[in-house]
Amino acid sequence: MLGWGAWLALSNEITGGMIIAASIIGGRALAPVEGIIDGWKSYVGAKSAYGRIQKLLHTSPLNVHRLRLPNPAGRLSVERLLFVPPPNKRVILNGISFQLSPGESLAVVGASGSGKSALGRMLVGSLIPTAGNVRLDMMDLRNWDSRQLGENIGYLPQDMQLFPGTIKENIARMNREAKDEDVFKAAQMSDIHEMVSQFSQGYETQVAMDGAPLSGGQRQRIGLARAFYNNPRLLVLDEPNSNLDTIGEQALAQALERAKQDGMTVIAITQRPALLRCVDKIMMLKDGTVAAFGSRDEVMPLITGKRPGISQHQNAPGHNLPAAQPAE
Repeated sequence: MLGWGAWLALSNEITGGMIIAASIIGGRALAPVEGIIDGWKSYVGAKSAYGRIQKLLHTSPLNVHRLRLPNPAGRLSVERLLFVPPPNKRVILNGISFQLSPGESLAVVGASGSGKSALGRMLVGSLIPTAGNVRLDMMDLRNWDSRQLGENIGYLPQDMQLFPGTIKENIARMNREAKDEDVFKAAQMSDIHEMVSQFSQGYETQVAMDGAPLSGGQRQRIGLARAFYNNPRLLVLDEPNSNLDTIGEQALAQALERAKQDGMTVIAITQRPALLRCVDKIMMLKDGTVAAFGSRDEVMPLITGKRPGISQHQNAPGHNLPAAQPAE
């Protein structure tokens, strides 16, 4: 373009200013074309990635329609769980096996980093083990219809968060079609009705993104009610008393007793001994393996240290304490 303009200028057909103006206009006119050419490679890559995602969504095992089975009674079988997350390949859990019958309760104890939270996530199906199985009423969690499984499992994670909405909506797991009686039953089971009644708007109290106006303990208790919602058959609580005061811990203990009486299978992951008095069995994890498993009365001395003559190794599965057996 500049060469053509120079030839015209030498022929006295245009001026130098016209050359500059034509150059600016031409550059702006060609800019969209240049942008398309530069972005074509990105477009081709994005289109290819979209195709791969669509294929994955249609062929993923998670997208397979599962048979809706009769609701479970709550029998839990854990079979030789192994968890080695990439990329560091460090073994988090190794050879975890135990069984619980409907209405039984288990406390999982151990130092930080022993694999307690990873085990809790596997028990509710949010984390897939590297090997081994978690079965609810003999069926592997991966073979349950995902919606039905969610309806029959209550889970209180360690990093529990509430969603913007009312207390009622948070208890009902943001189900706007939830029945009031189901929300009230969950509040009664978790013993938070009296706490909620202290708010001027009651169950319609709005909860902000940061959980305001609730304290940490109040948020955790509402999270507990959310776990109880819809009368689940399996209840997994990860550090449920980490933010609770004395009154909250008493309410939690009463809630666990109600859950057991209602036939729920309860697993409480904790580091605080106060909760251990409420369970039937205790499992102690150490470096991702079972260091001890048995009834509360058998394992409690290892935690309190009141029987110094018996070592953890002597009370580990396969020694004095009954070992957890894999499901048949």
